[in-house]
Amino acid sequence: MSGPAEIKTIAEFAASLNAAILPEEVAETAKACLLYGLAVGIGTKRVKPALAAAAATELEHTKDGTATRLIDGGRASPGNAAFANAVLLSGRVQGDSHPCGHLGGVVIPASLAAAEQAAASGAEFLSAVVAGYEVALRIGRDHAADLSSRGFRTTPCYGIFGAAAAGGRIRRFTGSKMADAICLAANFAGGLREYVDAGTEESPFQAGFAARNGIHVAALVSCGVGAAPSALHGGAGFYRAFGRPGVDYGRRLAEHLGTQYEFTKVTFKEYPACQFLRGIIRGLSILRTESGDSKPTAIELRMNPFEADFIGVRFVGPFTSAAQTVMSAPFCAALAWVTGTANFASLRDFDNDRVLQLIPLVRVISDETRPRYEPVLSVALANGSTLEWREKSGDAAYRMTWEAAAKMTYQLCEEVGVPVDLATALIEQAARIEEVDTVQPLIAAICAATPNA
Repeated sequence: MSGPAEIKTIAEFAASLNAAILPEEVAETAKACLLYGLAVGIGTKRVKPALAAAAATELEHTKDGTATRLIDGGRASPGNAAFANAVLLSGRVQGDSHPCGHLGGVVIPASLAAAEQAAASGAEFLSAVVAGYEVALRIGRDHAADLSSRGFRTTPCYGIFGAAAAGGRIRRFTGSKMADAICLAANFAGGLREYVDAGTEESPFQAGFAARNGIHVAALVSCGVGAAPSALHGGAGFYRAFGRPGVDYGRRLAEHLGTQYEFTKVTFKEYPACQFLRGIIRGLSILRTESGDSKPTAIELRMNPFEADFIGVRFVGPFTSAAQTVMSAPFCAALAWVTGTANFASLRDFDNDRVLQLIPLVRVISDETRPRYEPVLSVALANGSTLEWREKSGDAAYRMTWEAAAKMTYQLCEEVGVPVDLATALIEQAARIEEVDTVQPLIAAICAATPNA
């Protein structure tokens, strides 16, 4: 069974991670994740949770804070800035994706706040981002399915590990201190999925608390606080509390560390909806163009059982919030057929009669022969013909690249009215982040674009 030795190994890796010597393709992926995450934040400014998070941190009157709220350029403590910025990056359900959750919305804000407070260089900041992603994703990659099945949400549960590791890397922790940060973070992981059924808006705040708490964990460790070395693997540790007994969830924690990077498997979202539904939206938008004028009489969505039976995926209404529509395969399928896409506004149009009338024709089928992220779609038409589309490349079709991140940056900025030159300036700052002495030029580029959103 794995144990504290694996924690020690990954902690030493995170503490010594140096973005300047990463393979070029790995460093480029890290910058792509950074750019995409910030662009999603710009596209989220109008979302109620982001505004509420900024207002809540403003109540503390930290005008002389050492970090920046990206939504309005206001000053805040690092913890509060990380909180507000994580809510901003997570509010439109379009953050980067991995089976372990949407970790960029936690790791990037925590890294940015810590780097700004410490006046860290761009290279140190990027090192923190990679350390945060890699720690969080490795802790979660063999555990996420069991955690989710118990009603917990992956993003905050693993995100706090990433935020703590990022904060520790900025503070230049030794390996032993980084291990303490990882193990202490295990005590504050949490976040529930009940909001999906209830149609409420907890999810962005879960990311915010994970980022803020990770910052505080790093601060506590820097003040001499330690933690149980067995906090992950022990009989009353994180894995046992959030999973099944007797399973060695940490068996691959340090596997191929430094030669294979889990965060390079992160994907982007074309649409602000659940990652399980990307192929469904894309596929139905394609099939509608092939249908001519014939209307559908039945739509079948064959999905991997984990996806088909995931909380909220089968929900057919009534719809009262985006928390429900972005997870509902029937709603997103009907929306894609009616409009040819699924965008931020249409996912909040709960009274679209054409969409609502089509939903009863949609059937979600749990199919054990379908791999994850590879649905098969079948549409029976009134003219007697049947159309079929299948996702063949899984999540590899959406793998994060610099080209994809830049394209999505322009797309998101255009959607919310940000001028092209401001989008280009952000792209340029992210592209050269490892060359700058501080993160201030990057922050300035974000803050210049966000008020226009």
